[in-house]
Amino acid sequence: MLILIGIFDLGFGAAMAAASISLGQVAGEVSANSGLLHLGSMFTKITGGLVHFGSVDQGEAATRVLDVLPPVWISMVLAIGRMLLSACAIGLGIALARRLRSSLSLLMKWSLIACGWGIVAILANIGTYEFLTSTSGALAASVTVLVDLGLHVIWPLVVGWKVRLGQLS
Repeated sequence: MLILIGIFDLGFGAAMAAASISLGQVAGEVSANSGLLHLGSMFTKITGGLVHFGSVDQGEAATRVLDVLPPVWISMVLAIGRMLLSACAIGLGIALARRLRSSLSLLMKWSLIACGWGIVAILANIGTYEFLTSTSGALAASVTVLVDLGLHVIWPLVVGWKVRLGQLS
């Protein structure tokens, strides 16, 4: 089970990294054209909205979205950390399947690190959940929070608890 969830989470981390790269590109374009966006916005205000540039609206919308979401570098660090933890989970799952006794202590450490990383990731992504709420509704944001909580906090805690119970008996 650990291997399967590790593979799923590795895909989740890869998707998160790809989204971070795309957001980084958008942020770079907005930053590079911020002077033109400001100039176009002022021109629209001066003319009372009679002369309107569509790209200015798109740029302002992109700026608002980027302001709500966590910084791109934080998303990238979280994605890379998630992929590393997932790769460790896959490796530990293989070690458990081979019945390597030393893997239990490593699995206990992994579960604590993964749980802590999950809590940090959820707190860092509060802006993302707010963005989901405003664009897709509260149900989409709630489901995302529950999946993040289950996959990145509760699952590692359950694994650590099971290992601890196995060590006590």
